[in-house]
Amino acid sequence: MGIYGFTTIYRRTGRREFLTTARKLADFALGALSPDHVPVWDYLAPQAPHDIKDASAGAVMACGLLDLSRATGEPRYREEALKLLTALSETCLTRKSARADAVVARCTRNRPSEDGVEISLPYADYYLLEGILRVLRPDDIDRAIDLSTV
Repeated sequence: MGIYGFTTIYRRTGRREFLTTARKLADFALGALSPDHVPVWDYLAPQAPHDIKDASAGAVMACGLLDLSRATGEPRYREEALKLLTALSETCLTRKSARADAVVARCTRNRPSEDGVEISLPYADYYLLEGILRVLRPDDIDRAIDLSTV
């Protein structure tokens, strides 16, 4: 959420320190990803990068990286976002499951208390779709983030 949030705040305020923070968060998170490009629930967990996955974090991260790429002009953030979206689409979607409450599976809500581990979460669906729309219609981003009211 940090990449997404700090990039959004930068776009709304133009304050460079928010962009700097978003870049640092992105570089850290990308460095912590395992080869399958699906984030674990906590990058600093003792078993990371081989711990329980959190596809919802990957979906939010992909949206933030797409926005960060546009804000910085750095294509590497877009390339990594596309890898994330591809990984989520190939390995984390529910298929023929009567237990699924959403489309994206392998999400984790609260690993330490074992509450909501490897489940479906509706907000993962939202951010996966937002990420896909950001790829297909990148010029429409300002409609979601209305800069006319700033």
